[in-house]
Amino acid sequence: GAKRKLPKSCILVSNHISLMDFVLYLLVFPFRTVRFLIAEVLYNRSKIFALFLNLIGGIRVEREAKHFDCVAHALQVLDDGGTVGVFPQARLPVKGRQFPFTVSTAFIALRCDAPIIPVYTDGNYGITKRCGVVIGAPIYLKALCADGLTETEQLSHLTKLLEENVFALKEYLK
Repeated sequence: GAKRKLPKSCILVSNHISLMDFVLYLLVFPFRTVRFLIAEVLYNRSKIFALFLNLIGGIRVEREAKHFDCVAHALQVLDDGGTVGVFPQARLPVKGRQFPFTVSTAFIALRCDAPIIPVYTDGNYGITKRCGVVIGAPIYLKALCADGLTETEQLSHLTKLLEENVFALKEYLK
């Protein structure tokens, strides 16, 4: 794992177990505002909850939309030296089955110079439980591009590397 001191501008990328993952970031990085990409389904729960998500700096993602407003918003946060938080699985596990990473993080990372900080959590939340968190070393995706790939293939390649990197951190919890 790496230190908790984050680079000025970075993308935090984590597996996604529970809605408590957001709270975990507040505790692990207390002096950093993390602007999370948050799915529209959470904004649609209630007006009050949507207001709360806006207050914590959420970046609304319309998962079915054909526009990429959320990408432009994330890039602006990174350009301004901020931190963007992404759960690339884009949804919580269903019946214990985890979803694969989406290409959104790689897409954003290739358009800026911000490093990706991989984070793994075991999601062991509860009053008497202890949650395990591992923070990995920064990843610079531009340096990991493979030769001779189309943009779509490149995004798939980099997303797979990112997913492997996040889940490899699980070993440090043993």
